[in-house]
Order: sequence, then C-alpha cells, then structure tokens
Amino acid sequence: MEKTNDRVAPKASLVNLGCPMNQVDSERMISGFIENGFEIVPEEEADVIVVNTCGFIESAREESIDTILSIAELKKNGNLKAVVAAGCLAERYRDDLMNDLAEVDAVIGLSDASRIPEVCSELLSYKMPEKKLYSRALIGYPHMAYLRISEGCNHSCSYCAIPMIRGKFRSVPEEKVIAEAHELAGLGIKELILIGQDTTFYGRDGGTKNLAGLLERLNDVDGIEWIRLLYSHPSHFTDDLIDAYAGLSNVIPYIDIPLQHISRNILKQMGRGDSADRLRRLLDTLRERIDGLVLRTSMIVGFPGETAEDFNELADFVRDFRFERLGAFEYSAEEGTRAVSFENTVPAELAHERYETIMEIQSGISAGFNESLIGREFDMIIDEQNPESGAAVGRTYMDAPDIDGNISVDSGVEEGEAFCRVRVTGADTYDLAGEIVRSGGETAG
Repeated sequence: MEKTNDRVAPKASLVNLGCPMNQVDSERMISGFIENGFEIVPEEEADVIVVNTCGFIESAREESIDTILSIAELKKNGNLKAVVAAGCLAERYRDDLMNDLAEVDAVIGLSDASRIPEVCSELLSYKMPEKKLYSRALIGYPHMAYLRISEGCNHSCSYCAIPMIRGKFRSVPEEKVIAEAHELAGLGIKELILIGQDTTFYGRDGGTKNLAGLLERLNDVDGIEWIRLLYSHPSHFTDDLIDAYAGLSNVIPYIDIPLQHISRNILKQMGRGDSADRLRRLLDTLRERIDGLVLRTSMIVGFPGETAEDFNELADFVRDFRFERLGAFEYSAEEGTRAVSFENTVPAELAHERYETIMEIQSGISAGFNESLIGREFDMIIDEQNPESGAAVGRTYMDAPDIDGNISVDSGVEEGEAFCRVRVTGADTYDLAGEIVRSGGETAG
C-alpha cells in the first residue's frame, strides 16, 4: 500500500450509516480525527475513509457492505489508500468482515472506536502530533443536535440484536449530559434530541428514576429552546415524566414510543413486557395529560406466529387510535436472537402485504391530520435555507428530523435564522407548506 508522507497531515473522510446513535458516534470520530491532526475532506479527496456501519437488520447490513465496496473503488482511481469499517456491523461481525472483504484494511468495533485515529495513522504511516482540544463535530442540521444520554439495553426482546451489539444499559452521568448540553448551546444549537436505546430507563441503572430530573435541568440550559426525546420504551413511563412533558416549557409535546404490536399473543412472543391493556391505558393517559401531544410509534408486521387475527387487531388499533406519526417494519430474522428459532414463520410476501396495509391506513390518517393543520400557526426550526430567495425547509415541533415530515416556505427567511413563525397553507400526506408570519419564533406551539 502506498503511504502518505509522515510530515503531511493525511486527509480523512467519514461515511455515516444508520440511526442517530451512529450519527453521534460519527461526530465523535470526526472530532478524534481533527484532534489528532487529520484534515476532513470529501470522499474523493481522502487518503482514508471510515464507513460507520449499521448492523441492526438485514437491509442495513446489505447497505453497509454495498457502501464499503463502492467506497473501495476510489482506491483504483483516486487518492484513497485505506478503508476502515467501524460501527455496529464491525462490532458484530468483525472477523467475517476481515476474512471476507479484501477491500477493508481495518475493522474497528464500537468498543475500540476511540482508536480510529491511531489505527488510521498506522495504515498511512503518519506520526500524529500532540493532541489538541476540539469541540464536538456536528454533521446534522445547523440548529439541532443529538445528545446521547445512555448506551446499551437491558431488555431481552426476542427479535432484537442491539444488546449483543451495544451491551447492557449504561446511563451517561447526569453532569456529563448537562455539560455537553451547555457546549452544544454554545455552538448555536437550539433543539436537543435526546437519544439512547431506552431513554425512559435513564438513571435506573444507578438506583434512581432520574429522567424527569434530567429534563428539568436541561430545560434551564440557556439557548436551548426545544428538547425532544426519542426511543421512549413504554414500560418506563412514570407520573413525574408525564408531568415533565406537561409542565416544562422547552420539553416539546412529542413522544416517540415504539409499541411494536398490540396483540397480546405477539407482545408475549416478542418479550415486550407490556400487556395490550396497559399500553392502551398509557396512551390514553398521555393524550389526556399533555396538551398538543403528537405521538409517534413503530410497528413490526410478519413476526413469527402472527395470525390473521393478530394482524387484524393491529390494523384496527392503528385505524382507531390514529397516531399522528407511525412507521412500520417487516420482521427481520436476526442471527443470535431467540425469535430466529420460533415456528410458524410468516411468508415474506404476506409480511409485505401486511406492511403495505398498515402504511396505507396510516397514510390516510397522516393526510387527514395534516389537512387539519391548514390555517394554524406554528414555530418552524429551519433545517435548510436559500439565502438568495429566502426559501427554507424546516420542521414544526410535531416532526423529528429525517423520520417525520417537513414544512417548506417559498420566501421570507433571513440568512442564519434558527426559527420563524409560519402559517400552514397546504398539506400532503406527510409534508406541509407554509408562509412566514414573522421571523424569530420562540415557542413549541
């Protein structure tokens, strides 16, 4: 392999795949490169490229492999000298990747992610200078950032490989979370999105139930205007957490609560730990106590043993409860999980039909909900803008980035603005159109 000059800073690039957890990992990898003297450049200019892979389900693994192979082509006609596979797939299938992919020069799992600059330096014969301090890199939209409050998961859902990949649940110490929130606010972040495999379990591994307390402290961080919580396991919702949603000014009334199913039979097979009756009661309580609440959930169809009766119960539930936001997934058999050995598998074609049925039901619900918003005013956080025309694309509090819809305006947004007030003027199934009412919106409603 041709090496770089050990006196010249090598050029690195990173390709991020997968969920927001991976995005935070990628941001930390980029920070590590900069701290150790690397220059961050586009892929076609790089000496080394790190692919931060996802290994959650089969389609994600295929995307990761295809991306690695595509990136490796740059070795033939570009500057590229080394390809590094990192992240979840690398953690789970380290030996397989090294043995089966000649295109990969190193495989670095989650547990060794801090060594990525060192490994890349060795691949390029680059002597790293003395480390310099560098604020966290951000690769998302300009005014939002993900803030990871936990790692790993203690649940034993029969279909899920996450505990095998990311380990047991560990809360990030509260003081560290608060310090990072202040740092992000100092970088101009207005929306904090709290993430973890099981965010509502936060603090319980230390013997406390402290998520509500964490939200109270984050609510007081100067500069942060929206606090959004993702991946809220329904088993851990408490009265004080509901009170935090209802009473804290910056905690927006948007709850991402993956239910996965509603049939008692399937919930038991999944090992979800919640009864259908309890889930229904919890959802009703959330609706009653939190003004302006928007609920997002996810459902899995085609799980082993899912009968027509089970699926019809799920379809009726989706139709009747009318979640504002919902995503569905076809069951993916994951190596090492208990569900792989379950009998009565659902044929792939039938699972896909069930997926399409759920999404057809939800598309009608979503379209109707969006149409009901026409004429109402909301604050819009600006994700993308055209300084010349004043056009912009952003989100209301009802939408999380990349998984929900957008709202767009044709003019009136000033360059660099974080929020504006908009009136909804049009709607389709998932997205909205609006017009500027005034610049500089301040609240979630």
